[in-house]
Amino acid sequence: MSEPFQTMLVAGAHPAWLIAAAGILGCLGLGFQLFRVSRRYRGARDEQKNHQELIEHLSEGIYRSTPDGRQLSANPALVRLNGYGSEAELLAGVKDIAKEWYVDPTRREAFRAELETKGKVENFISEVYRHKTRERIWISESARLVRDRRTGKALYYEGSVREITETMKRLKLQDMFEKLTSQLPGGLFQLLRRTDGEFSVLYVSKGFRHLLGYDDRTVPENPNTVLHMVHNDDRAHYLETLRESGTRLTPWECEFRIHAADGAEKWLRVAAMPETTKEGIVWHGYLADVSLRKKNEMEIERLAFYDPLTRLPNRRRLFDQVGRQMTTCRRAGHRGAILFIDLDNFKTLNDTMGHDVGDTFLKQVANRLQAAIGPQDTVGRIGGDEFVIVLSLSDTTAASATRNAIVAANRVLAALRQEFVLGQMIHHTSASVGVLVFDGREKGPEVLMKNADMAMYQAKSLGRNNVALFDPKVLQKERRRFRLLNDMRSALVDNNLELHYQPQVNAAGHVVGAEALLRWNHAEHGALSPSDFVGLAEQHGLAELLGRGVIETSVRTLSLWNQNPRLADLRMAVNISLKSLRDPDFLDFLHDRLNAHGLDPQRLTLEMTERVLTSDQMQITRRMNELKALGVRLSLDDFGTGYSSIAYLKKLPFDELKIDGSFITDIEGSESNRALVQTMLDMASTLGLSAVAEHVQTPQQEALLKSSGCAYFQGWLYGRAMTGADFSKFVLERNPASILKFPNSRQGA
Repeated sequence: MSEPFQTMLVAGAHPAWLIAAAGILGCLGLGFQLFRVSRRYRGARDEQKNHQELIEHLSEGIYRSTPDGRQLSANPALVRLNGYGSEAELLAGVKDIAKEWYVDPTRREAFRAELETKGKVENFISEVYRHKTRERIWISESARLVRDRRTGKALYYEGSVREITETMKRLKLQDMFEKLTSQLPGGLFQLLRRTDGEFSVLYVSKGFRHLLGYDDRTVPENPNTVLHMVHNDDRAHYLETLRESGTRLTPWECEFRIHAADGAEKWLRVAAMPETTKEGIVWHGYLADVSLRKKNEMEIERLAFYDPLTRLPNRRRLFDQVGRQMTTCRRAGHRGAILFIDLDNFKTLNDTMGHDVGDTFLKQVANRLQAAIGPQDTVGRIGGDEFVIVLSLSDTTAASATRNAIVAANRVLAALRQEFVLGQMIHHTSASVGVLVFDGREKGPEVLMKNADMAMYQAKSLGRNNVALFDPKVLQKERRRFRLLNDMRSALVDNNLELHYQPQVNAAGHVVGAEALLRWNHAEHGALSPSDFVGLAEQHGLAELLGRGVIETSVRTLSLWNQNPRLADLRMAVNISLKSLRDPDFLDFLHDRLNAHGLDPQRLTLEMTERVLTSDQMQITRRMNELKALGVRLSLDDFGTGYSSIAYLKKLPFDELKIDGSFITDIEGSESNRALVQTMLDMASTLGLSAVAEHVQTPQQEALLKSSGCAYFQGWLYGRAMTGADFSKFVLERNPASILKFPNSRQGA
């Protein structure tokens, strides 16, 4: 063992050395503890310093206050918030937080009550004064209450203050904006389309939510929610207008229907302006409910473009549809067709059963026609009993299009042949259908509709319940008729129509009168007979004017004959139409003309066909009695060709019967015709009427008529119709100085 170590062992055994060693070890331990405490102190001091620096650099105000409201400390942010330069200045300036800081002093008590109850306060919003400047600002305050751990006594509270003045201003503006927009009839919105193509809703007003049927709290954040509400028929247009607006950066405007979240269906109008932003395109827009305007527009359109009875497109709408179909055909190289439909004998149903039944019938016809066409076709009513169907055909050749159009027309006829149940009655009807096929290169809808109308009249002329295809030859004929109509108007104005006179003779062969026959010496067509233009005049409303012109000329001619004793007793027979009989002013006109020329009314005979007997019998009987009271003679023309009742005929004030020439033509070779003529003559004699046989052409016919008791004759055997001058010369040459006259009245026959 070494010497030093041995010395230590020896010394360590001594008590004094042990005490000294223990002291040394204790000092070393105390030093180590002091070192540890010092290090912890420095760490705490550094942490406190860092904490203090953190507090001093916070943007939020940090404070500590006593429960009674005395400010203990404040960080720089709170000092600046209150308008001071230092903490000391702030602590010295604030005496009573409740009275000096809060705009509403009761907010301090509310703050303290919540703090004492819960031990903390979070986001306590108040309006306060910026303490030094007295500027009013808004703050959000949070705090906790610190209590003594042993006694539980409240020592102080500490918290943070954050100025939210700008936020509150924005919220106030937003609240004001919401109140203003809530009074708007529509709603505001902002729609964003991001650069990746995704859409999102940035903002919707309360009015917008209400338009879509949402409550005040629900916000449709997904634009697809709105898209799914759009009516299926309007969705494509909605998307197309939005796409075009985003592509061209032009205003987005669109009207569409929606099924709202609350189940309501309505029309909406969107108007929005797009704006390019960093995120994408934002539409700032307005949404309005236009249901009432749309309803009014549709009602106006219905009144303007639809038939009020059947709800079908009217003439104006059909013309538009034909025009659109022509454009489609021209572009696609397809064909279209028009079916012009006229119901047969509808007027009879309407007149006999009443307009209510007629209206019910027309509605049922409309339904059947709609059921007989395809979804791309259109059916409309252009007036009265006339309907039009516009067919959209996919045919490219005229032959196949014509075939399909005729098939469709026959399908229409088949549908209309089925019985109609009209209340308590069953009605059967038919129709005449004109078919016109077109390719869109024609002059216009008016031409097509007119030609289809012509085809319908051609079908009607075939005997009704028929289909007729438009024939260009018919168009040429109609053009000729149209030119003839214009020429006739001029002829009536210029008095270029003239009367020719065919002699009427007695059994002795002497002329006792004449039938006035209208003639027109046309500059282009030469001499025209009544059959060439009278029907045209009746069709276009000129029959009344034409009839009055004939009466005027006849009366004037009788007045001229009256100046020659050899012609003074001759009668004049003039045909009058049913329209003249119904004309309320005709009687006064006739009376005025007779008086103006000082003529004996018995010299004028008014001839009418059996057609008048099938009209309104009461009205016609009354008018004939009025004419008889005037003094003129009445003759039933073309007797035997109609369906007049002998019992009814007996009641009418006729003076004469004219046996139709069709019976006279075959009287020589037909026993039955001879028997019929004999029967007519016997009936005339029984009724006290004179009888005139028409179209007598041979002496044999005359002989047979005389043997049957006929006393008066008219026909080519005696003379054709001739001018007034030639007729006067004819009478003077044929008649002796004294002739046998017609009887003056029915009783004198």
